[in-house]
Amino acid sequence: MKLKRILGVALAACLTASALSACGGSAAPPADGTPSVGGGVVNADGRELYKIDVYTQLANYSGEQVGWFAKIVKDKFNLVLNIIPTGDGVYATRMESGKLGDLIVFGGNGAEFTDAIEAGMLLDWYQGDLLEKYGPDIKANLSVALEQNAAVFGNGTACYGFGHNVAYSPNSSEAFFYHPDIRFDLYQAVGSPKISSLMDYLDVLQLMLEKEPTGDSGLPSYGISLFPDWDGDTVMSVKCMGAFYGYDEFGFTLYDAATNTVVPVLDEDSYYMQGLRFFNQAYQRGILDPDSATQTISEVTNKYSDGRIYFSIFSWLGPSNYNTETRIAEGKGMFAVAAEDMKNIVYGTTIYGGDRIWTIGSKAEHPERIMELINWLCTPDGLLESTYGPKGVTWDYDADNKTYFTPLGISAQADPNTEMPAEAGGGLYADGQNKINNTTFTLDEINPISGERYNKDFWTSELTRAPSQAKKNWQEAMGALSEDEYLEKNGHKTIVIASDFVKDTRSPDLDQKYTQVSQAIKDGTWRAIYANSDAEFDSLVADMIEQAKAFGYDECMEFDIAQAARRAEAVKRALGN
Repeated sequence: MKLKRILGVALAACLTASALSACGGSAAPPADGTPSVGGGVVNADGRELYKIDVYTQLANYSGEQVGWFAKIVKDKFNLVLNIIPTGDGVYATRMESGKLGDLIVFGGNGAEFTDAIEAGMLLDWYQGDLLEKYGPDIKANLSVALEQNAAVFGNGTACYGFGHNVAYSPNSSEAFFYHPDIRFDLYQAVGSPKISSLMDYLDVLQLMLEKEPTGDSGLPSYGISLFPDWDGDTVMSVKCMGAFYGYDEFGFTLYDAATNTVVPVLDEDSYYMQGLRFFNQAYQRGILDPDSATQTISEVTNKYSDGRIYFSIFSWLGPSNYNTETRIAEGKGMFAVAAEDMKNIVYGTTIYGGDRIWTIGSKAEHPERIMELINWLCTPDGLLESTYGPKGVTWDYDADNKTYFTPLGISAQADPNTEMPAEAGGGLYADGQNKINNTTFTLDEINPISGERYNKDFWTSELTRAPSQAKKNWQEAMGALSEDEYLEKNGHKTIVIASDFVKDTRSPDLDQKYTQVSQAIKDGTWRAIYANSDAEFDSLVADMIEQAKAFGYDECMEFDIAQAARRAEAVKRALGN
């Protein structure tokens, strides 16, 4: 598929073309006596009020959209949104009625979506001049997502919408998911030792445990605590050590995102084997939680909340549970400290879009007006307003075009039950939130107006607004406002490019071998983690490899390596190579 790169100049030009308004159906006259045409209420552009059925499989709300989002949509497009959620029998009933809805959002691109296409329920976006006239921003900035939909579902000639969380460029990325967070206050208390590579964390964690050997409850603390709940083809925690060095999991291999090649997990020098040795050394030194093989993630979460664990693999696990308002005000907190040689993977955003599909019903009376609404949602202001509230009321741009929350917006983000002014729709902020519950562009994409992510957590205004003492200590030490900025500017980043790659289905015979090999690797990994000596560790690893090979590991490898080659080609296509 040909990739159409989005040029900055073209993007800026398209963004200015998005002040589109909309049209009407029938409704009671407004209180201000706005004149009507043909019995319908019209707005300043002479368009009648148009009430549309929004059948969205992602909604948890039923009825007319209310509050601030309703007012924005009414003021801009003279539209009223009637939200219809899915539920038992709803899809089938609406299909039988001959009309799914006017604006339709599918929760997946499976059978219900394809059945709706075959039944003629969905509009072809390529017909006529619909996109050119009413969706200029969609056409300019989501061309690859549209082409993907057409290629997969419309034989390359018909397009029925686009998927969620689209990115402008294949080189864009989500926020970091993997990064080593440690108790930064304790790290500074023991002198902030240099961490050159993975194994150096063990010395640092040991010093921290000597400094503070128990949690808040008085129970013993540990440097590291694992859990088996999320083990897949291999042991999750162990393969995550590869994620710190640019490798994504891929069956029984680790996929090198920088070279688009794979390394089998059981190779002697693979990051899976290095991670396994790392955790065993932690166990031998007494800094690994001995409950790691048997506890649940809930139990681990409780230990973080009690202040008993000092190292976290995931950006959300340790910090989210340890960094309470009280602790960070006291200067305590878990924050990222990467080893000097780390190249943490970060998942690329997709130019193809996800599987939650924006579509228009073929029976919609005014499809062009629905297209205008979707088009607005694909502009910077549309995305920001639909996510955070009305511009100029809850958020705005400053003199440098950086986004910031107003005092009302700050209040609404802290407490969704904040009252909104009548002129902005009234009611509670939470009541007025967008009930369609789907995204167009990903919030992790860069807003071309501000140069910052749409995601509020990365706005300079938010990062510099009264940081906690703990965060301030970390920011000053690391010379960065956020973990993402710190990791990126210090070279600790490898993007896993998103593509349209889908693995082939394994044969039943190969699938059975995968199951057996997987169990052998997982069982052997956990046994090796608990080895009491290096000699015992080497022996247990050798046994694991022998058992895995006996169950068909080499055949599984052949499949994974072949699939990796297909994935590499898909990455090249995504990059336009």
